[in-house]
Amino acid sequence: MKQIRFTICIVSLLTFMSCVDLDLNPLSEGSSENWYSSQAEIEMAVNDFYRTAFFPIDDMTWGDDVTARNTTSAVQNGTLTAENSTIATRWQNYYKGIARALRLLNNMEKARSLGISEADITQYEGEAYFYLGYAYGMLAFHWGDVILDKVGMSLDEAYTASRSPKADVLAYSYECLDKAAERLPLSYSGIQHATKGAAYAFKARVAIYNGDYAVAAAAAKSCMDLNVYKLHSNYQDLFTVSWSDEWIFFFRGDVTLKQYYWAASDVQNCISRLSGGWGGQKAPSYELVCAYPCIDGKPIDESPLYNPKDIFENRDPRMAMTIVPFASAYTKSVLDGTYDPNDYVWLGYEYSPDPTRTTVMRASDGAQVGNNDSKARAEHASYDGFLFKKYIDESFLENGRKGAPTTYPMLRYGDVLLMYAEAMNELNQCTQEVLDMTINKLRERAYSGTGISYPQATAGTQQQVRTLIRTERFIEMAWEGHRYSDLIRWKIAGKVYNRPVYYLRRAWSGSTSWNGDENAVSAEYKQLIQNWKDGNYPLGGIPQIDEDGIADLSYMVDKGYIVVATERRFDENRDYLWPIPAADILINSNLKQNPNW
Repeated sequence: MKQIRFTICIVSLLTFMSCVDLDLNPLSEGSSENWYSSQAEIEMAVNDFYRTAFFPIDDMTWGDDVTARNTTSAVQNGTLTAENSTIATRWQNYYKGIARALRLLNNMEKARSLGISEADITQYEGEAYFYLGYAYGMLAFHWGDVILDKVGMSLDEAYTASRSPKADVLAYSYECLDKAAERLPLSYSGIQHATKGAAYAFKARVAIYNGDYAVAAAAAKSCMDLNVYKLHSNYQDLFTVSWSDEWIFFFRGDVTLKQYYWAASDVQNCISRLSGGWGGQKAPSYELVCAYPCIDGKPIDESPLYNPKDIFENRDPRMAMTIVPFASAYTKSVLDGTYDPNDYVWLGYEYSPDPTRTTVMRASDGAQVGNNDSKARAEHASYDGFLFKKYIDESFLENGRKGAPTTYPMLRYGDVLLMYAEAMNELNQCTQEVLDMTINKLRERAYSGTGISYPQATAGTQQQVRTLIRTERFIEMAWEGHRYSDLIRWKIAGKVYNRPVYYLRRAWSGSTSWNGDENAVSAEYKQLIQNWKDGNYPLGGIPQIDEDGIADLSYMVDKGYIVVATERRFDENRDYLWPIPAADILINSNLKQNPNW
């Protein structure tokens, strides 16, 4: 066992322990005055690092790879403030974890006096440095200049501390992650904690998030050179298996303890209505759908293989592994009689959002049942016609659809390969050899078993390779919670978040539904049917894909194929940094707010 694993027994134990607001004592400690009196107490303090409160996961609606039914998030719609609870909690929890890490380091001499072995002490130090490096790196990315505590401040010192320059914070982050890598093992037997590979990988992430490409490239290569991790053989299976050598840092769900992560914590919003869900309340965005290139490696606005009448045809295989495929009544295979509904079964039912398909096949007996995944029958069916497939399998139907035991890979080897390629390109050193060991490895895995040769990424100008890498990252890492950070660090969030969120047109006005007679329905519904015939539903025509791999969909609104659901807002003079929480500024007058907040 080579990766990081979080045992549920620790989570269960921690539910019985209290937390104090001022963080005078770690969550797993009785009192900082008398704790660390045994090796068991020290290990409880170490175990306390491994919780999502201290390694927060971005909300799945923050990125432009997801369309949420009811709203946009505060980071997208311009309503984020210094009083935002998510911002305040992140800030607080990073510093709680930092305080625990420093307290642990400051008690290592006490640990020696207890007779604890140097090997164990080295590991404890490595885990403390690992958290310090991670937390300070994330603080620098989100807030810029932050309070830098290297020794463990008193409460009075914390109330008067000033922000240190971001460069100093990052230097300390890298120093700590280097110390972690020196001290941590490659792997463990039994309970899994931070490893040497995780320290290198998180150093690469911190560095690339903050634009330190030389540091990122070196750290990513160090992780690769360990020869501990490898790409999982099948892209789709990676997100449902119980173990993979691709995982470097992850959280594993548990049905018995009702501990779920990512999609598994929001099952009903992700699966179809016919299978017992709410049919795409959180669904793949049009921008994500358009980002997948064709099997010739070209974007859909350049490839002659793109078919607007069947948008899944001739596309990168990861599209159908991430998004549930479907066909319309006017797809070629339907019209020529070769259509097999079994090719489109998902969680027990043929899936089709087509408003002319009022019935679909039930897989268990082949019977036709009402198509509640079409807006022709269910107004709240998927708002853009798409459903996520990634992370999801039959286990999502178990446990009353309240959660699934899937794994959320917070950091995986595929991400390390992408970071290495990107960092080398930004250093203008991305050779064909680099692309072959990174992007082409990912594509080879994606196409494995399809009978189709993968389109090889080839070296070009720095901008050409940048476009290639950003597109590859968009589709490879879709719905993994990193897209928001990518848009921020690439400084393209303003372009993305100052465009609307789009939905399908309503299926019909009033109560009229499709009965096969085009003359018996409204003019609006007739147009909808015509859109399907013309290949303009749910996407119309061929959108232009820009240098960042993002589609311009505005023309589809003008032509009436889709509608604006809600507007987004992003202030480029403010929103690339988060505000310092207002409560902290009230307590500490030496803390100065970020610009324009």
